[in-house]
Amino acid sequence: MSEKKRESDTLEGVHKKLKQEVDRMDALKARLKIALEDNSTELRRHKTCLDVLFSISCCGRCMLRFLGYRDYEVYELSSFEIKDILSTRRTETTTGEEGANTGSETPEPVCIACVGTVQFAESFVDEIVGRINKEAYVIKTFNMNVTLPTSTLVRNHSMSIYWKNKLGSNPQDLVDIKEIFKLLISWQVERRTGLTLDFSSELRMQVAVCHEETKEDHVFLTKLKESGLVIKMKRENVGHLGAHRKNIQVGDGRHHVVKALTLVSNDRFASSGSVPPKEVNTKPAMEFIEMMRESVYVGGRYLKYTRDVSQTPWAIGTTMLAELSVSGIVCDTLKEAYKADDYKFVTAGREDANVRMLGNGRPFYMEMVNPRIPFLPYERLKELEAKINTIMPDKVQVRSIASLEPDDIKVVKDGEDTKTKSYSALCWTSNPVTQAMLDAVNAFNNKSFKIEQQTPIRVLQRRAQMIRKKEIISLKAFPLEGHFLVVHLHTEAGTYIKEFVHGDLGRNQPSLASIVGCEADIMELDVLEVDLEFPPPSRLK
Repeated sequence: MSEKKRESDTLEGVHKKLKQEVDRMDALKARLKIALEDNSTELRRHKTCLDVLFSISCCGRCMLRFLGYRDYEVYELSSFEIKDILSTRRTETTTGEEGANTGSETPEPVCIACVGTVQFAESFVDEIVGRINKEAYVIKTFNMNVTLPTSTLVRNHSMSIYWKNKLGSNPQDLVDIKEIFKLLISWQVERRTGLTLDFSSELRMQVAVCHEETKEDHVFLTKLKESGLVIKMKRENVGHLGAHRKNIQVGDGRHHVVKALTLVSNDRFASSGSVPPKEVNTKPAMEFIEMMRESVYVGGRYLKYTRDVSQTPWAIGTTMLAELSVSGIVCDTLKEAYKADDYKFVTAGREDANVRMLGNGRPFYMEMVNPRIPFLPYERLKELEAKINTIMPDKVQVRSIASLEPDDIKVVKDGEDTKTKSYSALCWTSNPVTQAMLDAVNAFNNKSFKIEQQTPIRVLQRRAQMIRKKEIISLKAFPLEGHFLVVHLHTEAGTYIKEFVHGDLGRNQPSLASIVGCEADIMELDVLEVDLEFPPPSRLK
């Protein structure tokens, strides 16, 4: 196809879309005119309500809101277009003077009811679409929540009082400002991104709009005792680990202001506040856009071959007690693949940094926080597994990496009380190892018994003092030279193995030391097996 032909087709496509949009807007205008001819609820009740709205700087969209107009698509007409149609209807039904605010092409003042949020809603779309494109979520739908300036609460209340003062009753079917703003934004986002608005979507957008000029509109309510509105400054820890303190204003949240408005009479509001609302000179601005996708889960099993790697970063203050961690070696590769903001690393129990994790490994899963990519095929996960296993293959490796559903991960935590573990411990005894000592231990081969463990002295500073009853399912001893032996243990999950061996100054009863009849200590410990089926076999394909 020639370059000229492509340009011609492009121009033709643009022209066609423009014509379709013009036709759509004309149809919306016709719908509004027909609805006004039939008279809205408020027009039937108050023939002069348009005079009231045109007497103040109210945008066309807010005029429709106060008229109780609920054909929401019509709100896509601009404020100018709506006011043109309403102005025509006004002259047909009243003989009063026309207000200053008609649908003329002179610059329209910022609306005193919505402070420009609904009036200029489309002006926020570019920033939202730009953010969506930048984040590059792999998704087909979105949900949107909006936060508008607190001043819109006060100003809409003021407008209702003004309406009542002029017409004798409150507006009966006022349309929510947030509802209109959200739809006007969402429809534009749909057209420009191809995404669909879906209230059950995994992707949640929070759009917050601010208006500096009117941010203190609600403060006068604090002077009215009956309002109950109390605004205070509170110092809170902020930043990483609460490293900084900052003054935070509390007590003026939207729910506080809504409650205050219900407690103040119209007369008190009018005498202390402003009815109708004061004129506004500036437009609103975007405060922030937040996007958060529901977490996804991936898991497997890890093996740790050395005695210098902690499970997670291990530090006291700023001093690292272990340079390497399993999570540090394993997780970043998966986090980057899912394009997640962060992750949570959860394991079926834990081993100390100087304990190896052998056998088929320890079950773990990662919760990917705000992932841009929600799913990776099994073949891709196998590639990532192989990549992780090249990072430090002599220290940490992973097996059976798989995508998981939320129900799959419950077994990891539920298994804390039900799973069993097998260990191999290199032990020292104060007396040379004898056959009698071996026989005493091997008497418990495949023969379970109960022990009582007080909270170990080594963790007493961070765990509550209590007595834990645990089961030793099996013990088997293998002699080495002199004072050394290897003991294989099969135990209930949560058993403190080191304390079982040396007795923890008598806080563990019985212990290996009490069984062999002399002092005992543990030199090295390996976890041989964590008896938990994870990930589910159905995920490993």
